[in-house]
Amino acid sequence: MKKFLKLVLSSLMLISMVGCSNSDLDVATGQKEEEINEETETTVDLDNLDYSESLKINLAQGNNSRTITYQQATPLELPDGSVVSQGDLKPTWQYFQDQIGIELDDVTVQDQKATEMIDLAAATVFTDANIYGGNGIAEKLMSYGANGYFVNLLDYLDQMPNFKAYLDENPNIVKSITAYDGGVYFAPYVAEIDNYARILHGRETWFHALLDSTDSLLDETSTLTPVYDGYWDRNTENVIALQNAAAEANGGELTRDLALTTLVDYINATYPDLENPSDLYLGSNAQYDMDELVALWRVAKLSPNTLSTLEAGSTVDGAIIYPYFVRKSKYREDFLRLITYFGGERVYGSDSYGAKFFLDENGELQYSYDQDNFLEGVDQLKDIFAEGLVHSEFADLSNSDDFRKTFYAKDEEEGHLQFGFMTDDWIASTTASNEDVVGVLPPVTTIEGYTDDFIHFVENTRVIKPDGWSISTSSTDAEINSALKLFDYMYTEEGHQAQIYSIPEAVSSTEKFESAGVEYPKFNDWLLEQAGIYKSGDVSSFLRDFMGSLIPLGYQKEIGFEKQYTTENGEAAWDLYEGSNVLSTSYSADSTLLQLVPPVFSLNEQDLAKLSTIAIGDTEVDDVFLYITGSDNALESTDAIKQKLLDSGIEDYVQIYRTAYQRMTSE
Repeated sequence: MKKFLKLVLSSLMLISMVGCSNSDLDVATGQKEEEINEETETTVDLDNLDYSESLKINLAQGNNSRTITYQQATPLELPDGSVVSQGDLKPTWQYFQDQIGIELDDVTVQDQKATEMIDLAAATVFTDANIYGGNGIAEKLMSYGANGYFVNLLDYLDQMPNFKAYLDENPNIVKSITAYDGGVYFAPYVAEIDNYARILHGRETWFHALLDSTDSLLDETSTLTPVYDGYWDRNTENVIALQNAAAEANGGELTRDLALTTLVDYINATYPDLENPSDLYLGSNAQYDMDELVALWRVAKLSPNTLSTLEAGSTVDGAIIYPYFVRKSKYREDFLRLITYFGGERVYGSDSYGAKFFLDENGELQYSYDQDNFLEGVDQLKDIFAEGLVHSEFADLSNSDDFRKTFYAKDEEEGHLQFGFMTDDWIASTTASNEDVVGVLPPVTTIEGYTDDFIHFVENTRVIKPDGWSISTSSTDAEINSALKLFDYMYTEEGHQAQIYSIPEAVSSTEKFESAGVEYPKFNDWLLEQAGIYKSGDVSSFLRDFMGSLIPLGYQKEIGFEKQYTTENGEAAWDLYEGSNVLSTSYSADSTLLQLVPPVFSLNEQDLAKLSTIAIGDTEVDDVFLYITGSDNALESTDAIKQKLLDSGIEDYVQIYRTAYQRMTSE
């Protein structure tokens, strides 16, 4: 180990920065990879391993409340009467420490971002801690690992029987975390795979009030100039064409009454078997398409008096209705998910805004932003935005407001003017924000290359995340053994439960929570009471900020955690999607068009060198949103957006990632 450390230290004189738009990894180029990773034939005596008494851990999250050290000003009293104070390990980590018999020393700069931490740690050859991890750094962990800085976990599976069993049961996960040299250098955080992530929600009473009766309708004076022309031709008539014709006959302006009468008449004529017009959108028999959704959004936008009265008890003068919004501007790319409903076009290959690669029906990696169908969808969204159907400030990254809180949770506040109708977001937290908010099936769509039938499909599902932790090769053998023991413990029943549900004292010893025939640990009254006191009932935030569970490191999360504190409307949303068998992406889908791609790709030095000459990066995202929102700085067309991609080297960029993907997934 000392000889290895000396080699790496000497190689620091030859480290060069290899930059690219997608990664700023430091890699050691002076030391040959085969010398760093030289293997020796040894037999490990598992019964007589040396273990270090302590481990230094650096787990950066960019949020001092989300590290493994308790950072709250108010001490927390646990069920046994012990008290956790600022600077202590959080209760879950005290439990881990006691269970494995190894002292855990948190050396994290408590508010440091993971990307900053990993680059600073590289400058000292990862000698300041034994374990490094955090959110969004999987690509860097793989790259540094392949260059000799992190332990190849595949070489130590005999010391990690539980982790080995997990990998054996999940070969697709192995492919997704394998570096370009065939090694696995980090244990990943894996979300509740094979479960839906964000889904469509809406205010239930608004559907009924606008469509099923005239009882709640008030006079409206708002008008709208149609811009969106519609997409689908699956029925005899297209509702957008009908509304646009009504507007043209009215001097080019669409009123609430024109929009509503046209929509309701269309529903009654096209879907005569529906008991109520709102049934086109609500419940398990919903069958609306994107055009029919836009037609409804127009009605909502033109009904500020009616809808504000429903929520505030009296008409709110100057009320603004946003038919669609995203939770925060940093989640603005959720709006692009609607492109899926113009013919099933893929937008993301994984549950990450950075995952712009997806697989086509032939299994070839494609980049979504340069696809003609994607760019056509961008044009459709631009028209929808131009009609005022989307929150006007949703794409302004300088705005850090929580729009979901503003548009769903402040209805009765005096002077409140802004009300939201529908959003794409997580079930548990969104249905908890307003008792009227319910899950809504997504618009029906075909999927080009997969089916010509109209089906319900969501691209956004739970995945392997680009988060995790690694073990520094600068550690001693005893420290590596202790780190492996901690890593493996997260895949035992006890460690897995504690990482998700916290210490045993936080769950019931006699009751279980059951969902879809599966039993899960059930939170007890103490845990729920504390979450109510300290985090307004937000169980996940309480567990992360106070208890130390749900940290994005190497473990497999399960859905029983989320479902058991979901509201009644949230439970109904789960039942709606699961009972309707809404199609979604997965790692094991029969069609490659529906398969998820790895959260990140393992790039070697040659890849990084090539990428450093290609000007593809975050500006492409800005170009799309400047265009959608009609900014003065926007490119003039989607053709111009594509041409800029071509001029920036998109074809070479895609080929580099195709090669990396083939390396990762080849047998």
